[in-house]
Amino acid sequence: MRFAATPAGHAQDRATKVRWWYLLAAGTVFVLFALAIPQFGLTTVRSVAILLGIVLLLSAASELLAATATARDWQWSHVLLAVLLVAGGVAALVWSQPTFTVAARIVAWYFLIKGVYDIVNSFIARRAERYGAAEEDPRGTAQWWMPLAIGVLEIGVAFWAVSYPRLSISLLVLWVGLAALSTGLTKIAMSFRKRGLRGDLPTFSEGHLPPVGFGTGATREAGRVEAGRAEESRARGSLSEGR
Repeated sequence: MRFAATPAGHAQDRATKVRWWYLLAAGTVFVLFALAIPQFGLTTVRSVAILLGIVLLLSAASELLAATATARDWQWSHVLLAVLLVAGGVAALVWSQPTFTVAARIVAWYFLIKGVYDIVNSFIARRAERYGAAEEDPRGTAQWWMPLAIGVLEIGVAFWAVSYPRLSISLLVLWVGLAALSTGLTKIAMSFRKRGLRGDLPTFSEGHLPPVGFGTGATREAGRVEAGRAEESRARGSLSEGR
């Protein structure tokens, strides 16, 4: 029997429906869109709220894309985040007469939820790296800190948006641009990590699975015991033949 050497080394399925460069392309589009937002010349709160709703809905779509590119055990988290983003996007679009405060609150909630999610995701990635759930490839394992840094900045912007007393159109446009930028950067970081965790994994026979995870030391010790038993059996066989 042969097995694919998955990063976790056991029962964690890898999603391979989406290639890493799909995420890279989506993230790049978001970054370019974020850079273009200040050039739109928006002058009313209503127009900024509509743009915010569009950004949140597009971010929700990107999370659904990310869900198909991650392990099945964690797809639900991307779907949940997408649902929350859809709720915020719909609220921004259908609000009849949004005020500065309403738009700022929606932006603040976006950054807070997204920031907490990215920080938790970074710690999960770090834990997976430490316990052997990530393949030994620096392109993947070195990227866990990127969502952590982005998440910290997002939470900082959330408190800025909710507490800043002097709201203006320009400031709202800046926050919407930062929302699109944060989505793009997280997708780019995810694409780099997915590229490191390649799908073209080597295969191993049932008796030669590589030692990974919590049982690394125990696996190595078991290997030494088996080698000792084999050596002892060969020695006994030699003695029997000599007799």
